[in-house]
Amino acid sequence: MSKFIRYEIEKTFCLSTLFLFRFEIMTVDVIPVLDFSKYQLDDPDSVSSKEFLDNLYQAMSEVGFFYIKNHGVSIELQQTALDTVKSFFKLPIEEKLKVELKNSPHFRGYSRLNAETTDYKQDNREQLDLGREYPALPIEGYKVYAHLRGPNQWPHQIPDFQKNVMELMEAMTKVGLTIIKAMAQVLQFDQDEFMSLFGEDYGVRCKLLRYPALNNPVDKPLAHGLGVGPHKDTGFLALLLQDDVGGLQVQMQDGRWVDADPIPNTFIVNIGEIFERLTKQTFVATTHRVINRPSANFIDRYSIPLFLAPALETTIPQVDVPTASRRNIISDVKQDQLLQDEIYGVNELLGYLRSHKTTADKWYYFDEQEKQWHRRPIV
Repeated sequence: MSKFIRYEIEKTFCLSTLFLFRFEIMTVDVIPVLDFSKYQLDDPDSVSSKEFLDNLYQAMSEVGFFYIKNHGVSIELQQTALDTVKSFFKLPIEEKLKVELKNSPHFRGYSRLNAETTDYKQDNREQLDLGREYPALPIEGYKVYAHLRGPNQWPHQIPDFQKNVMELMEAMTKVGLTIIKAMAQVLQFDQDEFMSLFGEDYGVRCKLLRYPALNNPVDKPLAHGLGVGPHKDTGFLALLLQDDVGGLQVQMQDGRWVDADPIPNTFIVNIGEIFERLTKQTFVATTHRVINRPSANFIDRYSIPLFLAPALETTIPQVDVPTASRRNIISDVKQDQLLQDEIYGVNELLGYLRSHKTTADKWYYFDEQEKQWHRRPIV
């Protein structure tokens, strides 16, 4: 059996005179911790591999979130990346705005506090969006979602910024792709056929995030107290490196919210909406959110989530999973908020258009007659 974290807490905290969060968590086993070193990719039938795969199946079906330890990414690399992220967010706002997201039709760059919207609320966080490096495509002759590929905007004020962040992204991507291969085994899918969904142009997106403390006197988060509201991740699989501050919460299948507290030298992993579609909602992407916690010393939360997805052009099949059955799951994310087009790139583009309206209006337009989005011509 995998190791479990036990909680027995009742939390009540006032986010403002107008807003109150209250949730109770009884003593239950939640959010399993999986030992990644037990999985041997070249020997999936070994005793230790089978133990890992059994635990992975249980985590995917019962929670959709899990920690992994012994993942092989050094603590030094993790800390260097987090320190680099903190250095960026300490820059003056005018310096950060030199790489502002609205400059990029590929949705790469910096978003100031409250610039992104989730669940119809402005996020109490600032961020830098990154992805795999590609040259920009000509406007004509490509599907509109293909323009999500393109160059990053890298801040040049911080020495080794690109190097430090890219090294972590590459290391986390390697871990994530191995987990995806393990997921194929868990579901008894042909691994080669399963991985063909990704191809050479599989998607990698990364966010560098800062969540100010709820009582931060300078940034003054909005009264709803949400760093990011309830949502599911659009892609296939997400890995998260977080600092020791906390604030991430996961909605269990019965609707309760539980804390996903930091555990040193682990990544948190969760499945996304595309995996949910692939399995005909047999495995459901887990709803989660981040709250801005108050702090006596105004300590901010920093995290680095990395998102893996199929190539933009991929048609996502829907397959039966003979080893599992659907569950009745309660979620704060409504069905009409899910992105479930069969073409993955359509889902990813619609997600960005919905979350970043200023950038969307600058670079894209919706043709009412065709009922389709298009890139705006450059004037």
